[in-house]
Amino acid sequence: MSEQPLQGSIITSQLIASIATRTTLETPGVLRLEPAIQGFLARLAPAALQNLRSPGSQHGTYRHNGVTATISDGTARVHLEIATDIAYTALQVAETVRQRVRESISHTGLTPGTIDVTIVAVEPHRGATML
Repeated sequence: MSEQPLQGSIITSQLIASIATRTTLETPGVLRLEPAIQGFLARLAPAALQNLRSPGSQHGTYRHNGVTATISDGTARVHLEIATDIAYTALQVAETVRQRVRESISHTGLTPGTIDVTIVAVEPHRGATML
């Protein structure tokens, strides 16, 4: 039996995307993730085929439903496309999302890199009445 330790990692770009998704959707003022047209076009690109073959890696990019997560050299970068509730200040919601996602990533042992938030839509929450 070999004495060499096994090299492996459970922190993948897919896991980072999942953490970012959960954290974002739990943030007050966020209605949903909303893939923008450029996200849709990116999924049609040849890189999307790589995601199907290898869904998330420790050194790579994973895209899904308005979330793009990239891990490179121990740093995780995330781009989110969101719809916000009109009852909240969109800029404040985006900043809160950035801070919360950064904190969540730091718990994985990776260094949080750039956390970009694009607000694709601002609309009333379903069930809310407009006066």
